[in-house]
Amino acid sequence: MPEPEPHLSLVVPALNEAQRLARSIPRIRAVLDALDLPGPHEVVVVDDGSEDGTADRARELLRGARHEVVSLPSNRGKGRALKEGMLRARGRVRLFTDADLSTPVEILPRFLAAHRAGFDVVIASRKRPGARVERRQPLLRESMGKIFTFLSALLLVSGVSDFTCGFKSFTGPAADALFGGLRLEDWSYDTEILWRARRLGLRIREVPVRWRDDPSTRVHRLRDTVTSLTGLGRLLLLRHGLSGDPR
Repeated sequence: MPEPEPHLSLVVPALNEAQRLARSIPRIRAVLDALDLPGPHEVVVVDDGSEDGTADRARELLRGARHEVVSLPSNRGKGRALKEGMLRARGRVRLFTDADLSTPVEILPRFLAAHRAGFDVVIASRKRPGARVERRQPLLRESMGKIFTFLSALLLVSGVSDFTCGFKSFTGPAADALFGGLRLEDWSYDTEILWRARRLGLRIREVPVRWRDDPSTRVHRLRDTVTSLTGLGRLLLLRHGLSGDPR
């Protein structure tokens, strides 16, 4: 008898996260096991070319038929890791979270409720009323993030308050459509995904969340912010049909 399709897939991109996964995966599994879902769930970890045994640690922590570890041969960027994971996932709902769980995974039921209400894309917001930032980012990173969000909303996707929070969920068809066409592999992938969602007429919902910066984050704050701004420029070229974006 064939294995039933998962109702929920949770995707975790990971770069040199062996130690952090030892804390986050048991917490993720406990939350998923406690949910009253109409079908099974799965966890998909994507190792983005790690050098610290991330893939092996993930396999140890995810023993079970419905879980999977995908290993990329070299570091390709968070956007590429998520593309691989979201397209490999099989769930009717597919959610990704950062390995540090800066957004508590316990908020997941609110995202599932938004999908039941008919939303195709549900994103965490640290800026909507009801959100709470318990530990802020360093001033430079926070300021650059605000500039990126301002430009993304002004130039590409109006009405979105938070592009870069690493906790977003999609229906299966939305994930296939959005990540299947993803072009940007760096940190600007968030804006491309939401831009594509708006172009396709998908319904987007923002959910205010509690969030805490992890000071040991793998983000290279200034470098990755500059890369994201460069990616934003590339996305503007895509919007105007100047980069060979397939139609």
